Amino acid sequence: MFEYNFVPMQNIQIKVSGRVQKTGFPFFVKQFAQLHNINGFVKYLDESSVGIEAQGNEADLNVFIKYCRIGPNGSVINSIKISQGQVQKYKSFKIIKQTSEIYY
Repeated sequence: MFEYNFVPMQNIQIKVSGRVQKTGFPFFVKQFAQLHNINGFVKYLDESSVGIEAQGNEADLNVFIKYCRIGPNGSVINSIKISQGQVQKYKSFKIIKQTSEIYY
């Protein structure tokens, strides 16, 4: 008999603060997310912070958080704040340029 272990989807919201502008941080995050079945979005909040909403299984999200703490070359991560969010119906991971582009 075949057993299927369902892994529940989780949603996290991350705020990364530091030197993230002009470092390719959104592309860095998007590339990793796409390779690890993480859906959601990344967007600049201001000159020194990036907001990320990511969802996937717990193991993938834990690795994703570690990756965000490293950041791309040239970035300096001063702090990361993580909170639990509500699971959405994201189908991919996108870079959001304007608040109105957030999708479900």
